[in-house]
Amino acid sequence: MSKNENLKLWNDTRVIDPKHSKDVSVSGKPNFTNIDAYYLLERATEKFGAYGKGFGLKELNIEEVHLGDTILIKLSGTFFYDGGEFPVFNAMKLMYKTSKGYDKVDEDAYKKIITNTIGKSLSYLGFAADVYMGKFEDANYLQEITQDFALEEYQGYLTTIKEYIGKAQEKEKVTAWVLERAKVEDIAKISYESAKEIAKLITQKMKKLS
Repeated sequence: MSKNENLKLWNDTRVIDPKHSKDVSVSGKPNFTNIDAYYLLERATEKFGAYGKGFGLKELNIEEVHLGDTILIKLSGTFFYDGGEFPVFNAMKLMYKTSKGYDKVDEDAYKKIITNTIGKSLSYLGFAADVYMGKFEDANYLQEITQDFALEEYQGYLTTIKEYIGKAQEKEKVTAWVLERAKVEDIAKISYESAKEIAKLITQKMKKLS
């Protein structure tokens, strides 16, 4: 297997749409970029198939560890995917004492440790690697990929509109509606926002008819 083939999955998944990420600031800690866990699950499903079948966690062992005023959840198990598997480990606070002396319980800790472990596991395969490698801290890079994803979405919206017109029985009437809605004289001149709005309306209409 060539070097390029070894990096195929990595290169296919390393870039993420910035709209599915956000900067997080935690007092006393360096800022970091948080990635929507369900966006990563969607990307992984696209590559491997449904969660639990094409990829996921198995042989899980979760236990609570008491360390003074803090209770930790410790997880160990195996992450599997269409191509291999590897051991995974993680830990997260279930309960701890705040600086004001109150006990703080994270009711979502068990859910969080699962999604966090899946996200970390996917990162080892290359998913969102550009974030973990610090490229999102480069304003020029961030602007470039934001524009790339926006252009890809725009082309998708135009395709939806054109396909809808192509299947319509009264093509001229539907075309006129689209142009009037977008306030343009040519479909190629429809703006991103107008294309997004019209594509959404078309999708909703098609769902009602199905």
